[in-house]
Amino acid sequence: MIQVTYYRKYHRLTVEGHAHSGEPGHDLVCAAASALAYTLAGNVANLAANKQVREPVTNLEPGKAEVSCKPLSKYKAIVTLIFDSVCVGFEMLASFHNQYISYEIRQ
Repeated sequence: MIQVTYYRKYHRLTVEGHAHSGEPGHDLVCAAASALAYTLAGNVANLAANKQVREPVTNLEPGKAEVSCKPLSKYKAIVTLIFDSVCVGFEMLASFHNQYISYEIRQ
């Protein structure tokens, strides 16, 4: 099972595990979760390049991911919106495939 935890207050997302909903290379739940994690990591990298965040973390490995950053105060709302938007995808994925992925928000 994939476990996704969003630490909203800290702009941090962790993803651990494997869905095992299909054959390796054909696991659509895993592919969807990976796409969401990579989307968030790409956004954090862009925010860092534009000097809108500090301390970006974009660790993406098979079965484990962590994406986080510390937004500069004037960019906090946009950074929160980006994280929240991607996490809506995780929330929906978990609601449709709860036997393969769990999603939790921690403030």
